[in-house]
Amino acid sequence: MIIQAVFIKKMDLFNLFYGSLQLTIVLLVNKMVDIVTNRIFDTFSRFSPNENHQTDSLATISQLKRFSREHHFRKKNFFKDEIKDRENQLFDIKEHVAEAEIPASRPLMGLSCDYCTSASRESLVNRTTEKFALNNILDHTPTLQKNGFLQRTFSHLNQVYQLKKFDYPQVAEIVLKDDRLKHAIEKTALQQFQDSDKNDDEFYQELLKNNQKRAQKLLYGMRSTLSDFLLRFTSWVLYKLLPCFLSCVVAHPGQINMLKEAGKTSLPLIFLPLHRSHLDYILISFILLNNNVRSPLVAAGDNLRIPFFGSLLRGLGAFFIKRRIDPIMGRKDHLYKAVLHTYMNECLRAGHNMEFFLEGGRTRTGKPCMPKYGILSVIIEAFMDGTIEDALLVPVSVNYEKLVDGNFVREQLGQPKEMETFGAAIKGIWHVLNSDYGMMRIDFNQPFSLRELVKTFNVSKKVPVNGLKKLLKSNPSTSSLYGTDIVSEEHKSLVESISKHIIYDCAKSTSVMSTNALAFLLLTKYRDGATIKDLVIALDDLRTELNHARKDLGFTGDSIDVVNYAVELLGPGLVRKEKINGEDMIKPIAILPNVIELTYYSNTLVTHFALESIVAIAINIVATASGTVCYIELIETILELCDVLQYEFILSKPCQNLEHVVSGCIDDLMVRKRIFVEEKEDTEQVVRSKRIARQFDDDDLDEAATEKPYILNDDKAAVEHLKFLEGLIMPLIETYAITAFTLEKLVGRSLLENELINDILNEIQLQLSDGSLKYEESVSVDPIKNALKLYQKWDYLECHAENKLRLYYLKENQDNIESVKLLYQRVNKFRQSHK
Repeated sequence: MIIQAVFIKKMDLFNLFYGSLQLTIVLLVNKMVDIVTNRIFDTFSRFSPNENHQTDSLATISQLKRFSREHHFRKKNFFKDEIKDRENQLFDIKEHVAEAEIPASRPLMGLSCDYCTSASRESLVNRTTEKFALNNILDHTPTLQKNGFLQRTFSHLNQVYQLKKFDYPQVAEIVLKDDRLKHAIEKTALQQFQDSDKNDDEFYQELLKNNQKRAQKLLYGMRSTLSDFLLRFTSWVLYKLLPCFLSCVVAHPGQINMLKEAGKTSLPLIFLPLHRSHLDYILISFILLNNNVRSPLVAAGDNLRIPFFGSLLRGLGAFFIKRRIDPIMGRKDHLYKAVLHTYMNECLRAGHNMEFFLEGGRTRTGKPCMPKYGILSVIIEAFMDGTIEDALLVPVSVNYEKLVDGNFVREQLGQPKEMETFGAAIKGIWHVLNSDYGMMRIDFNQPFSLRELVKTFNVSKKVPVNGLKKLLKSNPSTSSLYGTDIVSEEHKSLVESISKHIIYDCAKSTSVMSTNALAFLLLTKYRDGATIKDLVIALDDLRTELNHARKDLGFTGDSIDVVNYAVELLGPGLVRKEKINGEDMIKPIAILPNVIELTYYSNTLVTHFALESIVAIAINIVATASGTVCYIELIETILELCDVLQYEFILSKPCQNLEHVVSGCIDDLMVRKRIFVEEKEDTEQVVRSKRIARQFDDDDLDEAATEKPYILNDDKAAVEHLKFLEGLIMPLIETYAITAFTLEKLVGRSLLENELINDILNEIQLQLSDGSLKYEESVSVDPIKNALKLYQKWDYLECHAENKLRLYYLKENQDNIESVKLLYQRVNKFRQSHK
């Protein structure tokens, strides 16, 4: 016990000593840190600038702590003051509403014609529809509230799974039992029997059986096998692939809502897009499917019926048709036509939507092509004979910043079109997936009633509709789909008017992309190049002009950014960027063959300004030396040039009077561009009054207006604008003039189409080389073909077609040099105005 007590006492002494030692060490360390800190600050203060007072008074750790507390206190007071200031600002905002700058709204493109379809125009659209912002179809982001983790992770898979399911009935068996097809089989067999040497009944039965087999083979080769599963699977694949080469696919939600409402009417929707790319129908079906609108059956050329891809397209809704029906033994192929018409009628009766391209094929020039009437005539006849109660027509405008299919330069230079093959398709897809094509814009125009449109066009003609007996006549053509037995002569003009109205509507609603604007400015204003600054100013002016015309733009932002973006997208093959004297210069590659592709992009805007260009050329022709212009002579010259270019542009709606449209264009140029000077200039209100008077055929006002000659404005801006407008369509006039000039080679002889076109192309290039022609883009096959078609209509040319060959020769009364020279002078006078 004593030993234990001694041990405890020693331990207490040890703990006391150890504690005293720890306290001494801590005090020494604190003192040492304090000394070291003072030395550091003294040294720093000695070598720091005298005017820097941040460290003058920081001498000890205690002072540092005090400084930290003061800083914290000041910071706390600062936050209190800031909160108070915010509350005061919030009070000011509530009491005094600031003026908000409302951004300019985009025009809702594609509203139906207020004259032809006034009732349809009032339906499916409201004020809210117009206010929607554009939507990127590829940007699908599910909401957090309605979707779980898996749905958000596999959003695209979830999207296609939740789509509305539609029934797509097959009608092949119904078609084979149809009386019309049976009658066509019997008629074809009877013709073959009468043309043969045999006359026994057994041979006739054999012919009947063979034609039945052929009808079945044609039907199964033509029909679509539209599959809901394949549509959904392809939609999921497209969600993954499209972002690889397209930055976005833009559509207007208001237009999509109109389609959804139209789909609830149980009437078939007939989609009628402009055709620019093979991607058109795939993207249209993709957009419709993902917005729960029934996917349409799509009329596709039989050139796309290639291994694998043909079957894929068939499953996505394509039904394959011949673009030109080959006559059998010099006769019409009644059997093929009956199969096609019966199949389409039964599809409409079964509730399918349909889609086909009125232009027939893809545009090779960037301008809308003249419509082909064949398939639309089937739709109209199906309505006329009561197969369908009505249909809703939906014009569709499509545009790309950069064309996905490549360019059509080879074809425009006269080289034959390359046929679609499996290998070429794979190669093309691989190239596309590794390229950048920018943005794709699609505008679904307002659906309008076929019944209402037919009624409007037939008010004065009294054409019977729905089941009333019609006199059906054969069309002279044996190879075109329009040359069918089912097209009545009395409805021919109706089909043509509706077709042209739809193409006009599509062209009007086509959005202008950045590449269109840049190519247009470079080819029409700055062929020799321009500085970035000049291009930006010109683009600003162009945007103002297009906004005034309610033409929607497929781009936004500052013009300098738009120019740089478009230059990069078009690439050095079309536009070159270089530095000259320290300034960035943009130059177009305005030589063959590059200029043909650049013209493709420019032609979107050339179409928009075509009528103004025609007016400018006519003014230059009729203006006297003193600068006066006779109104009557001006109108006659404009209409004459419109007639020359009738296969290039649709300048007015079929429901409009072209002369009134021309007068309105002249008035517009007078007010906005001041091209004419009068003793007392008309205000916009007076111009509007005159335009309304013309619509009511106020002859007194017209006569008073035409008696007074116009005086050209010699102001520099007005003169330069007229000169700019003249150049827009001058490449086309050059092509037409040289085509007429080359017809001398047909005097006393005939030429095949490809030989004649090659001769014309060679003559154009020869005159380009010697300086007689100015525009390299005049070398283009499509305008040459349109010119030949025009000269046929003018009764200068004849064309005989047989076995896919076309033979041209001059008409008997025009088969001389003098007649050809007169034709050349008739066209060339418009070109002379620009020299």
